[in-house]
Amino acid sequence: MKFCGVDLAAKEKNITGMAIIKKQSIRVWSLHTDGEIIEKIMKEKPDIIAIDAPLTTDVNRYADKYLRKYGALSLKIPAMMALAKRALRIVSQLQRIKIIEVFPTATAKILGFYRKNKIEMLSFFSSFSLPNVKNEHEVDAIIAAYTAYLYWKGETEMIDGVVIPREII
Repeated sequence: MKFCGVDLAAKEKNITGMAIIKKQSIRVWSLHTDGEIIEKIMKEKPDIIAIDAPLTTDVNRYADKYLRKYGALSLKIPAMMALAKRALRIVSQLQRIKIIEVFPTATAKILGFYRKNKIEMLSFFSSFSLPNVKNEHEVDAIIAAYTAYLYWKGETEMIDGVVIPREII
């Protein structure tokens, strides 16, 4: 199984992080354009893609209210709406691949490894073969890909369309 995480930027000029987890190996890229993202996904052929971006334009969805406790922003914010529209545009070009929406900050907080300095969160992945991670977008992409892995294992729950790890009680 191959799991892909995408930390999508709202604008093509900004960095989009992408990660692939296969077995105990992680690879990462910093991409920009929709074309680069789609091309890399098609080349890698992941089984599940986890995108850190809204996959809806519903400004009143429950998930945004629920995930606010983890730092989620509302789709009522213009930049978030732009992000959602870009995500939907990309997803519409990816057929026959399972795609889920994730929120890496929630994953890190629920699993207890969240740090303000995102590079420090890589210590959670010490059992993996880690590449040289260049920026926080690649870190978020790794966490997104890991959330896809947890989803595949059945260790997640869905909050109004957003996949997060099960809460530890």
